[in-house]
Amino acid sequence: MSASPKRKSGWAIIFIAIFFISPLKAIAVKEPIMRVLIGNENKARFRADSLKNIFVQGISSNHRRIKSLNLVYNNNKVKYSVDNLNTWFELPNDFNLIIRNGDKRGIWFKNRRYSGELRVSLNDEKLNIINYLKLEKYLKSVVGSEMPKDFPFAALQAQAISARTYALKLIDKNKSFDLHSTQASQVYLGLESETSKINRAVQSTSSLALFYKNELIDAVFHSSSGGRTENSGQVWKYQLPYLKSVVDYDQKSEKYRWTNEFSSVELEKIFSDLGEVNGIQIIEKSNTNRVLKIRIHGTNGNKIISGKTLREKLQLLSTKFEVDLKFDPIKLDNKLNFYNKIVDNFPLQTLPPIPKDYFLLVKGYGAGHGVGMSQWGAKSMAERGANFHEILKHYYSGVQIKTY
Repeated sequence: MSASPKRKSGWAIIFIAIFFISPLKAIAVKEPIMRVLIGNENKARFRADSLKNIFVQGISSNHRRIKSLNLVYNNNKVKYSVDNLNTWFELPNDFNLIIRNGDKRGIWFKNRRYSGELRVSLNDEKLNIINYLKLEKYLKSVVGSEMPKDFPFAALQAQAISARTYALKLIDKNKSFDLHSTQASQVYLGLESETSKINRAVQSTSSLALFYKNELIDAVFHSSSGGRTENSGQVWKYQLPYLKSVVDYDQKSEKYRWTNEFSSVELEKIFSDLGEVNGIQIIEKSNTNRVLKIRIHGTNGNKIISGKTLREKLQLLSTKFEVDLKFDPIKLDNKLNFYNKIVDNFPLQTLPPIPKDYFLLVKGYGAGHGVGMSQWGAKSMAERGANFHEILKHYYSGVQIKTY
């Protein structure tokens, strides 16, 4: 018996539902779980918030529902105690603990609260504490940890998309964890960094990421470039097409200009292999005036190091700096040897020592490596009315903003 027109249309609807709606559900992107290294310790303490419990998998069944957990690694042994009792139990060295709770206030570790679950294992004679949580929840902390919470909404949105792209690019690149919780990756400070404004910025950009020719980019960012961002090839090994030098708008940054002083005694300690430091000469700069190479002259010899190495040794905010002397004008000595002017074939001659009452004065600009998005520049652009699309496409050349 043939079906009526009504029944035919009904089957047609079911057919469409099966072959179009169901496949879409099947291929929907599942929100990734991030693995963030938040601790690498000899001892650790975890506790619930207030009167709540934490649940621990991997210890005695009698201790799974507790208020607090203490772990100590000493003399090749891992021991634990619960609820502040002074009774200790030994764990095998291949232990793997999973700590979770159902409390939105999270789990306390050190002085911070973390959502999701914490996993603890022994790695290279340290307790590795890794926070497992969903990507969007992770980003709500990262945006508030990396960018001042009072920045304009569009700047926070740009930061959310950059941070999301950066995180997605690193998923499963490392066997144990995806990201550090420090500036080695992105700063992640747990639940304390969330605010309603930041949460809205993350939610309003949900699933958006940065692509170049349909590939996720290395969405690096920094605080302030000092007037112009840097080409990636001047800082790292490769020049990426989307990480080109562009004009920055960071002049209102708290770190746009800065100075540091170092006494001759401090310099001698920092460069102990060279003896007393006689002079410092910048010998190579990038097109944006960042120091690439610098020559240090000492009583025991001379050494050429990178601007990046000098930044690390002197703990400078950036490699965009000049060197000068601070001194008592009465004791002015024209023989002091600190050079900002780049001179080819500088003679490796013996130079007079720097008097003890003189200081090396480092005058610098910006904070960070200077590549990619400038956070203070994003703030300024947002204040001038730019949206997050305009901000991101200014700092990342030729990118597309789309769902991952």
